[in-house]
Amino acid sequence: MIETVIMVTMPSEKRAEILQTFKAMLGEIRSEPGCISCNCYVDIEAENILLFQEQWENREDLNTHLRSSHFSVLIGVMNLLDSEPDIRFNTIAATAGTEVLIEARAQ
Repeated sequence: MIETVIMVTMPSEKRAEILQTFKAMLGEIRSEPGCISCNCYVDIEAENILLFQEQWENREDLNTHLRSSHFSVLIGVMNLLDSEPDIRFNTIAATAGTEVLIEARAQ
């Protein structure tokens, strides 16, 4: 699985426009082949910081997405920013659930 994490700091005067665009893209991206999830979050302590997170089944699906019109829209939005977004692509080899928490707390 590959996780895409994009963190942006939105200029206050463009916040509504940026949020609206990211929100409009969620459903479109979620319907792309290989998309496991796609979500957008706003920092509760700094309302101008937005975190956009996607999870993809494999690199091929991610690459197709990165060439898509949907991602081109996101690039256009990122051009409205005053500073460069922080973009990360994380390859995840394994995941675990609450069993990790239970095991750690039992020790």
